[in-house]
Amino acid sequence: MTKITELQMRAKKGHSGRIETRPRALAAAAFAYRRVWEAACKHDGIPTDTKFAVFSDGNPYTKFIDNAFAHYAACRREYESGGYVGLEIERGK
Repeated sequence: MTKITELQMRAKKGHSGRIETRPRALAAAAFAYRRVWEAACKHDGIPTDTKFAVFSDGNPYTKFIDNAFAHYAACRREYESGGYVGLEIERGK
């Protein structure tokens, strides 16, 4: 194991620093978001391949869309950064 002498990594906000998001987790989050989107579209009679939609007030799936997208976006950010979200590198002693 290589010892870090010039750089220190310091966790922010209690993040563990371990790689948490794998390709399978990212794919699962994307799949879940897509399924909720399709269900909301079908409920309102909107084609499921539409890029933008405004759902009716009575659509029961709209409350899940924001949560599903937020989870997918968080997984994507963490995956693209190599899993080290919430860390910063500083010059050390």
